[in-house]
Amino acid sequence: MGLAKRPWTQEDNARLKEFVAQGASIIRAAAALHRNIKSVRIQARKLGEPFPPMRVFRKKLADVPSSSWRQY
Repeated sequence: MGLAKRPWTQEDNARLKEFVAQGASIIRAAAALHRNIKSVRIQARKLGEPFPPMRVFRKKLADVPSSSWRQY
């Protein structure tokens, strides 16, 4: 059984815009907002603040030499 559809509040929208501005991943934003990734992506686009594609985010992580997963 999936989550019930909740309307987006002004506070949710403000937090979503902050996540995009900070460069957070859509996965992190969805977890913090307790919503699924698809609904977060759609709402961000509606607000004119789309998240970059995941491949861009992954490349940014891979370029950071201090990433703990690259130490092994």
